[in-house]
Amino acid sequence: MDVRHADRSFTEVLADTFRNLQDILRSEIRLALSQFRDDLERARPGAILVAAAAGAALLSALFVLLAIVHALRLVMPAWAAALCVAIALALISVIAMAAGIRRLRALSARSGMKAQVKESVKWDKGQSG
Repeated sequence: MDVRHADRSFTEVLADTFRNLQDILRSEIRLALSQFRDDLERARPGAILVAAAAGAALLSALFVLLAIVHALRLVMPAWAAALCVAIALALISVIAMAAGIRRLRALSARSGMKAQVKESVKWDKGQSG
């Protein structure tokens, strides 16, 4: 044991301990940020390729829809063919939207249930304590 520090008061030792803990915490945060930045830099080329692929997929879907409209033009007027494709897309969108909203509501209901359980636990601790 170092004799020079034997004459320090308890509050000084405690203050040094907290200062050291703060330094350690700041260092850990800096390290985590640095690692996150490195991960982002490594992920950037892959993310660019995924974005390019998503754009190409969107364009290809557009051309498939255009081909469907042109195919339907062989049996009906052009305006009716475009309207049929638009209505089909609207129906698909409504179904997808309804399914998404249903899932989000289920999540919010579960999180509300979690809050109720936490509140009940607090109340129970208050009653028993």
